[in-house]
Amino acid sequence: MKCLLIICSLYFSCFVYAQNDTLQATVTSLKNKIAQAEDLEKLHLLDSLSNMILYRKDFAYDSIVRETISYALNHKARDIADKNTASLIFYLSNRLGKPKEATSLFESFKQRSDTTLNANILAELHLNGADSYYYIGKTEKAIRLYKLAESYARSANNQVILGAAKEYRADANADIGNFVKAAQLLDEAENIYTSINDTVREMLTQNSRANLYSQNGFFKEAREEREEVIRKAEKATYYPALLSALYNASIDDGFTGNYKRRIIHLKKALRYTRQSEYIDLYEPRLLNSLLQSYSKTDSLELALKILEELQSNPKRNTQGVFKNMHTSALSEYYLAKGNYQNALIYGTAYLESQEQSKNVINLIGAHEFLVNLHSILKDDSKALYHHKAFSKIQDSINNIQKINSLSYYQTLYETEKRDAQIQKQQAEITLLGVKNNIKNQWFLFGGISILSLFFILWLIRSQKYAKKKQVLKAIFTQELINGQETERIRLARELHDSVGQKLMLLSQKAKIIGDSDINTLTGNTLQELRNVLKGLHPSTLEKLGFSVAIQSLINEVDTKTYIFFTSEIEKVDPYLNKDVTLHLYRIVQELLSNIVKHSETKSVNISITKEDQAIVTVIKDNGKGFNFTEKYESAESLGMKILIERSKIINSKIEINSTVEKGTTAIISIPI
Repeated sequence: MKCLLIICSLYFSCFVYAQNDTLQATVTSLKNKIAQAEDLEKLHLLDSLSNMILYRKDFAYDSIVRETISYALNHKARDIADKNTASLIFYLSNRLGKPKEATSLFESFKQRSDTTLNANILAELHLNGADSYYYIGKTEKAIRLYKLAESYARSANNQVILGAAKEYRADANADIGNFVKAAQLLDEAENIYTSINDTVREMLTQNSRANLYSQNGFFKEAREEREEVIRKAEKATYYPALLSALYNASIDDGFTGNYKRRIIHLKKALRYTRQSEYIDLYEPRLLNSLLQSYSKTDSLELALKILEELQSNPKRNTQGVFKNMHTSALSEYYLAKGNYQNALIYGTAYLESQEQSKNVINLIGAHEFLVNLHSILKDDSKALYHHKAFSKIQDSINNIQKINSLSYYQTLYETEKRDAQIQKQQAEITLLGVKNNIKNQWFLFGGISILSLFFILWLIRSQKYAKKKQVLKAIFTQELINGQETERIRLARELHDSVGQKLMLLSQKAKIIGDSDINTLTGNTLQELRNVLKGLHPSTLEKLGFSVAIQSLINEVDTKTYIFFTSEIEKVDPYLNKDVTLHLYRIVQELLSNIVKHSETKSVNISITKEDQAIVTVIKDNGKGFNFTEKYESAESLGMKILIERSKIINSKIEINSTVEKGTTAIISIPI
């Protein structure tokens, strides 16, 4: 067996060398012809040579294609110049990892006064230009260019570029936290690839969908998608999908804290990278990721070996597009070594770079790193600052509306895959009937019967999935709300017990030594912390009970606004359990907040009373009112939808009656 493998390897090597020798001979022949040719003949020979050695670094593609572009521009052959410019932009950003150089080349194309009118070339140019801006962190500009690429691709009826532009725009939207838009674009891209039977590119959309799942915490679904992509890509030896899936799987491993599996994925990706033509694009990022992973697992000897390998080629591995990644890896390396000063320098530099790029996932990681580091350094004020920044971004990325929409698209995607399989079976049954002329009538009858059966099954399945989808969505939303409340309580307790106690101790010490500035600063910080804690969890609920807490909330809103509040709050605490009081408090809090922000009312009346077997809460204002149905169905009605979900959690009924220019009345009835 070993002998056979050696013979096969030798045969393959000879075959590759023979191919390269043949290509080298052809290239040499073309170069000799180019040296003797002039004008249009020389231009077409240069263009042929550039296409022949497309993206081949070993044949000096970079210098030859630049010569082709320059010669084409001098002879006013815009289509040839722009076509090769598009290829060179792709080569620089997607193969060599030099996106800044690619953006400069794209801008030089835009400055030409008489640019090409070829829609296909314009689509490719803007697609590759958008990629280069995406790689340097200018995501919003990349999105604008992807849209232009879609427009040109539509004009040229180029479905491949149209699908790619939508797919890449989905990735960019996901990076800035716009997950709903990203999910919609992925659906559109996948439909395009399916229509043209491009199974290879479907793998890329599947990988992007897995990224979307993981960015929103659906790590199980993401892993299942990626494992399928890896199997398909290994079978097809399709490196773009394979390397991307393995690398993104390693990122998920980092999020879930499974660094052992992360290292396995990174090493596997590195092995495939060194077999592919993408070595300059992927090897630096994989080595930097390994440096970070070994540092996090305290494998400092292995981390040092990786660091030495990176530093053996610093221009490629630690500069340009890989600079931020290397900075992050070094911060983890120095933290593991106990060199906190260097860890702080690199950690701060990484945060600054991510604030410019607006990549929310990386920004969260940068703040989280500095929270841990400042906690080690006993710098509580800076740890609190980064914790607040981290929490703010985390809350925005966990936006309920976006997660609900993603859950919907996930269910819809799975349903459509099953429907596609049914349609395929229907087509196969119909085809069997057409091929057999002898038993045509029997097959026709059987085919119609089976199609009818499938149609009925499809209807039943569709109704079943629609109901299941609604139930899952409701359960997911309610669990998410409960999870948020639990997390708020935990954070409030941790901040009170750790940071709050330390600030009080600092205040006492400042009074003892007579430092008024520190005393004032500490007092202000304590007050700010109390406000944060009150927002996270109303302590009056536990200390004074529901009725007193609601009255306190009304009084607090009353003092901060010009609205006149009247209230009738009965002592209903004995009839409500802990969970119900918290959700009812949040409902009242949200309704009062909406009144202050939107109603333009002059007075508000709040009553909470016990009636028969229910606790009834009525909140009434005489403001401008609104159209409830229209408001609820709009994309901006997240707060109202949360009110409805909270009422479902406590098994209550909520009615919101509003008339334009006549005011609004909200009634919440909770059974005892």
